[in-house]
Amino acid sequence: MTDLKVIVALQDADLEDEELQEYAQNLLPQLREFEGVEDVGLVPNDQPVEIPGMTSKDAGAFILGAIAFIGAVKTVTEIIDWIEKRWLKYKSQDSDRKMLIEITLPEGYKITATANNAEDLKAFTEQVNQALDKG
Repeated sequence: MTDLKVIVALQDADLEDEELQEYAQNLLPQLREFEGVEDVGLVPNDQPVEIPGMTSKDAGAFILGAIAFIGAVKTVTEIIDWIEKRWLKYKSQDSDRKMLIEITLPEGYKITATANNAEDLKAFTEQVNQALDKG
């Protein structure tokens, strides 16, 4: 079974820093419940992150709204869909809410995306699956 390293960063200009960080922290226990997930936690602010548009703001020792985990391919797809249903589906019409995702494949190749809706995430997931099929 192939495990992928994943960083998911949540962004919403309408939320205060503390609200964004609290939202990310509240997702952690739920993410630990997914079968095949390891090492769930907030992203330390000293960890290099290559997601386009990632905020450099930090809350203490963590990058705001950013979660890291390791999981099996099927689990990663399920988690991205699960977060999308909780984060992007409930944004207001004029909101700039988005998910920034970085997935590191087993050979070290990184795939990144910014998603504003379910279609963006579907295209990203297909890109990851194609890269895995080639590898």
